[in-house]
Amino acid sequence: MSSAAEITGLLKRVEYLELAARRNAGGLLIGDYQTAIRGQGMIFHETRKYVAGDPVRKIDWNATARAGEPYVKVHLEERQREVVIALDVSPSMHAGFQDKTKLETAVELAATLAVAAIEGGDRLGWVVFADQVLAEHRPRGGRSQLFRALRSFLDHTKAWTRPVEASDPRAAIHSIERYRRGRFVVFLISDFIDHDVPEDLKYLRARHDVSLFHVYDPFEYASAADVVFQGYSPEGGGLGRLRPGETGSLEEMQDFLRDKCGRYGIAFESFSTAQPVSSKLDHFFHRKRRR
Repeated sequence: MSSAAEITGLLKRVEYLELAARRNAGGLLIGDYQTAIRGQGMIFHETRKYVAGDPVRKIDWNATARAGEPYVKVHLEERQREVVIALDVSPSMHAGFQDKTKLETAVELAATLAVAAIEGGDRLGWVVFADQVLAEHRPRGGRSQLFRALRSFLDHTKAWTRPVEASDPRAAIHSIERYRRGRFVVFLISDFIDHDVPEDLKYLRARHDVSLFHVYDPFEYASAADVVFQGYSPEGGGLGRLRPGETGSLEEMQDFLRDKCGRYGIAFESFSTAQPVSSKLDHFFHRKRRR
């Protein structure tokens, strides 16, 4: 059982993470997030003012004529989409030699998406995984759901007490597929250090809008020596270790991931631990909206 001090510390970390995520999400909420991630429902709900990037076919011409400015039709699923964030917390994610580790960058990225989803009126769900699913929650709306998500992300950033040889994205994919309800907007966040991009993604993509976010530390590809990280404690089997060059160059890794994503029709973006999360997210959603 956690002590009062541990709980207080976790709550403070949740508060700090939310503040950072809100700063990152500020531009998304008034920009490309709303128009890049659309629902597919056909049940009419209301009209709203036109936002740059809205398709012309959505324009409500009667409301536009009455108001003297463009309005578009909003359908029920567009108003409340279901966003699922799949976050890899396996040992290799603990590596990092910038201001942040890969895991810290990934958690900030996941938190930013979570804030954008809840503030955008969407329902939020998540899956935290390594070699197996560690935590999962069906999509729900509301601020309490955001708090639960941030706490779950942070609660799984502790050093491992058991060896974990590799992450298994299939576990997260199968968890999402079990819901069997509606169509989700899925963000899969990992370093994919072992080139594990499972074929199962094509089945997930057949039903859902899927994006793959690759998080990396530039030092992993530039160091001449082994990269050692605190992925799990010595009591659990020793320190984690990466050997630069085993996975190829950064360009080779990104080309591999782009090829896989292109084959399955999945959106892709790389996030460096040396760069701000917000600027890359802005770029990603702007490109996704245009596409």
